[in-house]
Amino acid sequence: MDAIPMPFLTPSPVQKLTVKPELDLYIKRDDLIHPIVSGNKWRKLQGFFQILRPGEPITTFGGAFSNHLPAAAFAAKHFGHPITGVVRGEELNASSNDLLKYCQAQGMALEFVSRSAFRSLRETGWTGYSGRVLPEGGAGSHAMEGCGEIWKELAHEPDHLVLASGTGTTVSGILAAMPPHCKTQVHVVSAVKGALIECAAAQQQALAKHITLHWEDETRFGGFGKWSPSLLEEAENFEQTTGIPLDPNYNAKVWAYLQRTSLQGNVVWIHTGGVRF
Repeated sequence: MDAIPMPFLTPSPVQKLTVKPELDLYIKRDDLIHPIVSGNKWRKLQGFFQILRPGEPITTFGGAFSNHLPAAAFAAKHFGHPITGVVRGEELNASSNDLLKYCQAQGMALEFVSRSAFRSLRETGWTGYSGRVLPEGGAGSHAMEGCGEIWKELAHEPDHLVLASGTGTTVSGILAAMPPHCKTQVHVVSAVKGALIECAAAQQQALAKHITLHWEDETRFGGFGKWSPSLLEEAENFEQTTGIPLDPNYNAKVWAYLQRTSLQGNVVWIHTGGVRF
């Protein structure tokens, strides 16, 4: 991988926000790491691509609106690995949305399976596929280590750390890097409705280190890959005011959470990236 590096911006910058004057709010711009392999996606994928043999085929998994799929497709093409994306939803095809079109254009072979079959794959650890398996969301020990770098790049321990979650890998990596009894309260805004297993795992990890964690389930906008006109409007207003784009599935929902809560003290929002197709 080192022979053909991509231009990544790390450590990502931290920027003061004044859009909510009563809040001492900062945003860590992981969205600036790379235009496609942005935010937590590159932090998860970097270690994975370092362990691959030259030209080794990859099979990965995701939903039709997964930010992971285009990031993996781009990185696989760049580093010379054939890749198959197993997509949740047998009714879909490569032209169902711009994200899937992009993946196919990058050379990703798309395989569509039913939601029940996808759930079984998740439960059995993504078995039954040849080549190197890259789990949904880029999860794995390599991802944990990469996401832990987010915490290590902070100049101080904030009172509150707020971030979006899909599979829970990013928050797990951050919690692993945090010291026991850390004063920072972690707020996780799930993009997934009813992510009970992910929530329980994060809560258990936080409890073991005596860290306060709040998990916000996605019950306001319809679940993963869904959003309301008002959410899109708020994201557009935010971008016009700050110049910072927000994807509707993850970070726009974090902004909605910050607007309806009253946090005291210093707040750092981890902008986890997310390509808007």
